Amino acid sequence: MLSLNGWVMDERSYAARLAASLLAIPLTIQTDRRAEIFGPTLGDDEGVYCVGLYEILRHFSRLPDVERAWPEGEARHALEWALEALESFSQARRQALGATLPEKAETDDVTLIFRVLEDRLSHAYLNGQEWLSGVSVGFIDIAVFPIAGLARDLGIAMDLYPAIRRFVRKVRQLPGFVTMPGIAACH
Repeated sequence: MLSLNGWVMDERSYAARLAASLLAIPLTIQTDRRAEIFGPTLGDDEGVYCVGLYEILRHFSRLPDVERAWPEGEARHALEWALEALESFSQARRQALGATLPEKAETDDVTLIFRVLEDRLSHAYLNGQEWLSGVSVGFIDIAVFPIAGLARDLGIAMDLYPAIRRFVRKVRQLPGFVTMPGIAACH
């Protein structure tokens, strides 16, 4: 059985849990606060480990019962952007929520992430694709969902991002969706 070593409040650990749940991959979860800084790790009964969200998602794509293909070409670049955006968002969120004095969480970098995500989602929608990954939810969508779902934690007004709000609603309706503390029920 696969075991995720993560932290419940870490966005990357949540993305791994969400991927496993949406893909119906059985997973035990072990709390490891180190994941808050270093990201999640995945192990199995034989001691094989994947370190980081990229490697975990890649491992999931190789499992025999998983019907999601690993992105190639332009989709691979989109996944790499999504993972980098999630890492930047995660750092900004940790910094804002862990600050002893109030700190502006919506930095220029965070605003850029949301604008690019809005553009990508709008472009996909206008081209008849329901998801960033194509016709079905995939690894790109899973990687960006914590960004979209946790926007309120950083005080980001979602009025300017209708495609992101639509995306959050669609993901929340998927069979197997699991939530994380901080993800608002409405967008």
